[in-house]
Amino acid sequence: MAFIAAFIYLCWVKKKVNEPVSSSMDDSCMNVSYGTLLKATEGFSSANLIGVGSFGSVYKGILEDNGTIVAVKVLHLVRHGALKSFIVECEAFKNVKHRNLLKLLTIFSSSDYQGIDFKALVYEFMDNGSLEQWLHSYTTSSHDNMLPKS
Repeated sequence: MAFIAAFIYLCWVKKKVNEPVSSSMDDSCMNVSYGTLLKATEGFSSANLIGVGSFGSVYKGILEDNGTIVAVKVLHLVRHGALKSFIVECEAFKNVKHRNLLKLLTIFSSSDYQGIDFKALVYEFMDNGSLEQWLHSYTTSSHDNMLPKS
């Protein structure tokens, strides 16, 4: 009896392992080079800087070959924990698909022109600002419009 239960359990586990995982990155993942990202962001220009976080900076860019507007998150690999953050973010996007998440277009992991390790995540650009701006930026007039009239 225990042998049959173990056999059924092993078959169930094997079936779970072989099930496809949905992903926000489809099979038609873009293939970009360091030069493409450099050109798209105008040399990672401060004029194209969207924001800076704990482990990286995000730049707006336009891919020359198809005119796609992208957000390029460049990891600061000299910061402790940046590589782990990169790996975790890649794993998360590999295993999750949701309509309210930014679409990850591709992952770049190679070297820059000086041979220094370079890692970046290329996302579809969201042109309406950040979630933080939407949640926390109240202008006086819009805030006053939310108050009840007396």
